[in-house]
Amino acid sequence: MTTEVRAMGRRKITSQLRADLARVYLAAYGDPALPESHLDAENFAEATLRRHARRAGFKLVVSVTDGTVSGYAYGFTGRRGQFWSDWLAGTVPADIAETWVGDHFELVDMVVDPAFRGNGVAGLLHDELVSGLPQERALLATVPGAGAAPRLYEGRGWQVVAAEIDGSKALYGLDLRTI
Repeated sequence: MTTEVRAMGRRKITSQLRADLARVYLAAYGDPALPESHLDAENFAEATLRRHARRAGFKLVVSVTDGTVSGYAYGFTGRRGQFWSDWLAGTVPADIAETWVGDHFELVDMVVDPAFRGNGVAGLLHDELVSGLPQERALLATVPGAGAAPRLYEGRGWQVVAAEIDGSKALYGLDLRTI
C-alpha cells in the first residue's frame, strides 16, 4: 500500500475532490443507509469546506492511497471574532485564552476512511498539515484518553491545555515553534 499526501490550495478543490472528501466524511462519520448521513456529507463538502476555505491561513491536505482518496485534514487561522475562538475564550480560564486563543492554527478536522485506518495515514496527514505553518500555536478539540486520536496527537507533542471544554472533549494545544 502506497500513500501520498498533497497540500491543496482552495483553488484546487474541484468538484471531484469535494465528492471524494464527502465520500471519506460519510465513511468515517455517517451511516450510508441513512439519507441524512448523505446530506451531512454533502453539506460538509459543498458548504462547510467552501466557507472554511475562504478563511485566512486555510490549509487542506489530502491523502491518496493506491489511487483512492483515503483521508484529509484541514484548518485555518483562528482569530477572535470567529465563533469557535470567541466561544473558547469564554470557556477556558483567562490565562489559557490569553496564551492560546487568537492567531492560532485551528485544526478543524482530520479524517481517515475506515478502510485505510491502521496504516499510518493519519500521521502522514498530521505531519503535512502542521509542516511550515506560520502560526506559533495550534489548537484542536477531541475526546482525551486512550483512543487513536489522542494517542496520535500526544505522540506528536500536543498537550491538553484545558481538560474539559465541551462535555467530553478537551482542548489540545501544540507549540508550533518546537516542531
